[in-house]
Amino acid sequence: MSVVAASAALVPLASQDTPAQPTPAAADATTPRLFSAPGKDLGSGYASSSDAIVQATGDAEGLHILAARESDGFSFYEIARLNRKSLSDVGPWTGYVCTTGSGNYAAAVYAPSAWANEPGAYESGAFAAVIRLSDGKVTEVPDRVQLAYFTPGCGAADEVAFTSSSATDKSAGSTTVISVDAATGSVSSRRTVKGYLTHVTPTQKGTVGVLGGNLVDLKGSGKKLSARKLAALPGPMFALTASKNGAVDVGTVDDKSSVISRFNGKDFTELGRAPKGKVKLLPVAGGDAVVGDVKGIDTGKAPGLAKHAVDGRVAGISRHGHLVTNSVFSEQMKGITTRIGSPSNKGAGPLTVKATALKSGAKATTLVDADRKRPKPDSSVPLDPAAFAMADDDDPLTCGEGGPESQCLSGSGAAVWGKVGTMETPCIVKRNDPKRQALQPSANMVEWAVDQAVHGELKVSRPQNWHDTGLAAYTPQGLFPKPPLTGGGDIPAQVMLGILAQESNFKQASWHSMNGDSGNVTKSDWYGNANGIHGYPNREKADCGYGIAQVTTGMSEKHAEQLDPLRAGAVTTDYAANIAAGLGILAEKWNQLKALGMNINNGSPAYIENWYTALWGYNSGVYTSGAVGLGFFNNPINPRYPADRQPFLRYSYDDASHPGDWNYPEKIFGWAEVPQMTWDSEASYVKPSMPFGVIKVAPRTLFCDPSLNSCNPSAADPCPSWDSSCYWDGSVDWMGSQSTANSSTENLRYSLGSGEPELKSKYGHGPCIDHPSVYPNAIIVDDLGQHEDTYGCGDFEGADDGKFTLQAGDNITMLRDNGTFRATPYLAPIDLHQLGAGYDHHVYFTHSYPDTDYFHKITGRWEVNQAKLPSGDQPGQRYKIYLHLPSHGAEAIVRYNFIPGDNTAGAKPDYCRVNQATRSAGKDTWFEMGTFSFWKGGRIEADNLHDAGTGDDNVVFDAIAFVPFNYAEPGACNLVDGGL
Repeated sequence: MSVVAASAALVPLASQDTPAQPTPAAADATTPRLFSAPGKDLGSGYASSSDAIVQATGDAEGLHILAARESDGFSFYEIARLNRKSLSDVGPWTGYVCTTGSGNYAAAVYAPSAWANEPGAYESGAFAAVIRLSDGKVTEVPDRVQLAYFTPGCGAADEVAFTSSSATDKSAGSTTVISVDAATGSVSSRRTVKGYLTHVTPTQKGTVGVLGGNLVDLKGSGKKLSARKLAALPGPMFALTASKNGAVDVGTVDDKSSVISRFNGKDFTELGRAPKGKVKLLPVAGGDAVVGDVKGIDTGKAPGLAKHAVDGRVAGISRHGHLVTNSVFSEQMKGITTRIGSPSNKGAGPLTVKATALKSGAKATTLVDADRKRPKPDSSVPLDPAAFAMADDDDPLTCGEGGPESQCLSGSGAAVWGKVGTMETPCIVKRNDPKRQALQPSANMVEWAVDQAVHGELKVSRPQNWHDTGLAAYTPQGLFPKPPLTGGGDIPAQVMLGILAQESNFKQASWHSMNGDSGNVTKSDWYGNANGIHGYPNREKADCGYGIAQVTTGMSEKHAEQLDPLRAGAVTTDYAANIAAGLGILAEKWNQLKALGMNINNGSPAYIENWYTALWGYNSGVYTSGAVGLGFFNNPINPRYPADRQPFLRYSYDDASHPGDWNYPEKIFGWAEVPQMTWDSEASYVKPSMPFGVIKVAPRTLFCDPSLNSCNPSAADPCPSWDSSCYWDGSVDWMGSQSTANSSTENLRYSLGSGEPELKSKYGHGPCIDHPSVYPNAIIVDDLGQHEDTYGCGDFEGADDGKFTLQAGDNITMLRDNGTFRATPYLAPIDLHQLGAGYDHHVYFTHSYPDTDYFHKITGRWEVNQAKLPSGDQPGQRYKIYLHLPSHGAEAIVRYNFIPGDNTAGAKPDYCRVNQATRSAGKDTWFEMGTFSFWKGGRIEADNLHDAGTGDDNVVFDAIAFVPFNYAEPGACNLVDGGL
C-alpha cells in the first residue's frame, strides 16, 4: 500500500488473510465524536463495525498520528506524536504516514517543515518510525530517509519500505530501499539501486517501484537491488497502490486530466479519467480505492479497486471505505499561533478534522485535543530502540570499577585543543550574548519594513546603542541599500513577504520568542550537526543563516568577505536590517538570470509571476559558469512532486502541513496569494493585486523542452539523465501581453515614508526593576551578571553586590582512549537559550534532562558579593531568599541547592524543589523560599538534571533576591520539603 500526503489510511484491524491482532483501545467517553448522531450518519450497524482510520498532520509540537474507529462514532484521538527532542529551534513539523496491509501498524516519515526547502534534507534527512496501533508504541528506524509524498510504502502484510536518495541537481544519484518489519521495528535489508527510485511498494507478488519512467520489479541480495522493467508508465505520476492479487494501480496525468490505470502483470490498462487533481488513489483493506470525481472511471474490470464519489478535497479514507477525510489540519500551521513555553497554553492545542460519511453523505467537523489524556497507555515517549544515541553523546564505562567516566575523571586528560577547534562555530555573531538578542517583531512591523525596503525607503533611525546592542547609530538601508535590478524596477512586496513566511514564519528571533519578546536570533544549522543537540559541532558543515530572511552572505568566518561588526550586529538583532540584507540576495538571482539572457514573460519585475525563476535560484542556486541555468531540483516537472498537485494553499491551508509536495517558487506564490496568519488569527499582510483573484503559476511542463534541456514533458521521468543537461537556461512566457489587467502586482498596506508601527506584543511584561515584597534593601542577583540594560530596563542599585554565573556541561574536556573526544562545554550550550521575559526582561533557559545526562547539564549559580559574607568561624549571615519567576517560559520542577559555605556552625547544604510553572502561574512573580544562612563560599545553585527529566520542559534561570534578615522565618521551602 502506498501513502498520500500526510494522510493515510488505515488502522489496526485483522484482515481475513492475517491472524487476529489486538485492535486499538477505544476512545473514552469524553472524546468528542465526529458524528453526533452516528446511527443516522454512519448507519445502524456502526457500533459493530470494524472500520477504522489513521491520519497524520504536523505543527510545532510534532507530527500527530491520529486514530479513530467507526464503532466509537469515529472519535479521533492522538495515538502517537513524532518529533525529535534532539533538534533545536526547528519550528513546525511535517510528514507522511501509511498503514500496513494487516492493519496493525503504521509507518511514518517526519521532519521539520523547513527541511522541505533543503535539497539534501529532502532527499535523505527525514526520520522514520513505525507505530504499533494497539497501544501507540513507537519504534524508531535507525536510518535517515526521504521526505517525499511517495514514501513510506506499506505492504500487503507488515513489510514497510522507506527510501533514501543521493540525488542532486547534477545527478540522479542512487536510491537505497530500507525494508522494515513493522511488527518488530527491525530493518531486514538495506539495498541500493542506481537512479531515482520512487513509489516503492510491497505487493502480494513482490515489491515494485518506479524508476526511469517504468514500473519495475525490485529484487535484491546483500546490499544491491536490481530493477526489472515490467511496463512503461502511462505518464507523470501522482499515486501508486497495491491492489488485490498483486495488481498495481497508478494515478498519472495527461494534460488537464488525472488518469487511473491498472497493471495486470503485462501492461497498463486505462480505467478512466477525471479533471486533474479531482481524484485520489488510496489504499484500503484488501485492495485500494479511487475517491473523488469518479464518474468517468470504470472499476468493473479491476478487482479490488473500489470507487467512491466525494465532493471537494480528499485527504484519506478509512480501512473499509466508510469514511473519507476532507481535511486534517493544525491551526498552528497558518502561522504558529500557540504560546510556546507557556504553562497556561502549552502543547499542540486543537487539530481540525473534516470528513464525509460515505453511506449517508453527511459531512462533519471536529476538534481533536492532541494534549488530552489518551485512551490508552502512552508508550510513545520512550522511543524504542534509541537508534540515534550518538557516540559523541555517550558516557562510556572507563573507570577501573567499570563506572561511567563522568564519575571518575577529575578533568585531567590529554589536550584536545586541535579537535575542540573543529567544534567552534564559524558563524561570526555568537548565540546567548545579551548584547545580540533579537527583538521578535509583530507581523505589522514586518509588513511595514518590507513595504518600505522594496522601494528604498527603509530609513528608520536606529540610535546608538539601540536595544542595548552597543552598536553605532544606523538606518537599515543605510547599511544595506536597496539593490538595483538589471533593467530597473523594484521587487514586489508580496514576493518578499512570501519568502519570509516560508523561510522563517516571520521570525527574527528563535521559535521560543513570541512577538514582543527578545531572544537568540533564528538560526539555520549553525553547528553543522543537522540542528541536533546530541552531536558535537562540525565547523566545516555549519550553515550560518541569520534571522527572518535567513541571511548567510558575509556571516561566516569561512567567507572571504565578512560583514563588519555593525552590519553583522544589525543583521542579527534588527528585523528591518535583516530584511534589507535579504533583499540583496533575491536581487542578485534576478540579475544573474538577466545576465544569462533568461527572461520570464515580458521581463518586468513589477509582475509577481515574473519572479518564478528568481525564486527558483534563490532556493537552489543559479549556475553561472560551465553548464549554466537553473538546476532540476525546483523544476516543476521533477517527479519528486506529485504531478496532479493544485496551486499551493489556493484551496486549503492544509497544504502547509506537507509543503514538500511543491517546489520553492510554487510555495512562495502560495504564501503571497494566501497570507500567513498571526497568533491572534489576523492576516499577517495584505494580498497582492490579482486581476483574476489568483497568481498565475507557471504550468508544470513549461520548463521542459527537448531542444533546451533534454526534457520530454509527457514522460513519467522527463529528464532521465538528471545531469547538467537538465538545467533550464531559456526564456518562457505563459502570460502573454502583460499589464495590470492580467498580471499580479504588489499591494502596499503602508505608505512610503511612514513611521515604524507599534509592536503588538503577545505578552505583557512586568516592571523592569522591582524588589520583593517590602524589602527595597534586597540584593538582587539577576541572570545578567553585569546587569545589561536589556531593552530599556536600566540598571539598579546594588548591581555589584552579587554575581550570577552559568556553567555548561561538567567541565570534563578530554580525549578518550579510543581517540574520540569528550567536551560537554561544547555540547550543552546548543540547548541553552535567551528569552525576553522575567526580571529585567531577560532569562536564560534550557530543558530538563535525566540526572545522569552531563552532556546537557547547565548549572546556574547565584551568590552575594563574597566580601559581604563572614568567615567560617563567625556567625553566618542570614538572608530571606526570594526567587523571581517569569510570566512565561518556565515549565519544569527545578531543585535549588542552598550551599552555606565553609563554617564551624555545622550548617549543612539544603535544597528546595520548585515547580516553576505553577509558582509563576502566568505572572512575573517573586516566590518566597525561606531564610538561609551563608558564609564565604556560600551560594545558591540550580541545574537542569532531574530524575524525571525528559528533555521537554523549560528550566529557567531568572533573578534571586537576598534580603538581609536577623532571624529565622519559615518560607515555603522551610515548611514543606520541595516547596511545590
